[in-house]
Amino acid sequence: MSKAVTLGVLGSVLGVEATLVGIVWSVMYYDFARMYELTVLTQNIPIIFPGILEHPCIPASLNVHMENLRDSLTWLTLILAIALALSLVLTGIGLYGVSGGKKKLGVIGPVVGTITPIPIAALLLLGVAAGGNTQTYTSLISPLLISRYPTQFAILMGGVPNVNTLQLLLGFILTGIVIITFGATFINLRDLLAGPKLSFAVGLLAIVTGTILFAGLLILWLAFITLSATFTIANLVFFQEHKKKALN
Repeated sequence: MSKAVTLGVLGSVLGVEATLVGIVWSVMYYDFARMYELTVLTQNIPIIFPGILEHPCIPASLNVHMENLRDSLTWLTLILAIALALSLVLTGIGLYGVSGGKKKLGVIGPVVGTITPIPIAALLLLGVAAGGNTQTYTSLISPLLISRYPTQFAILMGGVPNVNTLQLLLGFILTGIVIITFGATFINLRDLLAGPKLSFAVGLLAIVTGTILFAGLLILWLAFITLSATFTIANLVFFQEHKKKALN
């Protein structure tokens, strides 16, 4: 069990690092979302002002920028998915180590933390990488540009690069379920731990964090901030347990 608690220490440290990546991811996602709305609006303006198609370089350059943003977001999502998955698995193992299998939640929490990270990672990665493109007025009539602007035609015909917000939302909701389960486990196990007050605090904060993750993508940055505090306190709990088991 001592090795399992050590893995919990490592998992909570990795969890803090994952949340820092998550905050950066949130900022990049919001930038992507704003540029997506601007690009779609720009490419639908020809419905009202057809003359803008005399300058297709503007919407085409926005498309290129959107593709670059999505590529960057995909790579960052890969890093976030791996770090988050590892931290959840190791934290779950740590919870099993501190419980010794004496309480049901001491087993349920680790099981949930072990089986959910792969679906979470898959949902996040597919949400960004397989988001598809959004067709606009400009992309639909782009064949009219092929003779005069062949390069712009090739760029515009695919539509505006997008992400699948539903899959991303499901990935973070599933993460929230895991975090809430961890929180309930910390609270349930507090009487077995060296720091029951800290265990209760991290459990309560984890439940709050998981609830924020249910709120969607708009306040995701707040969820990652509270999750960082959750993993930080969890690290103290695991470290205390590691010292206690080492003395025994």
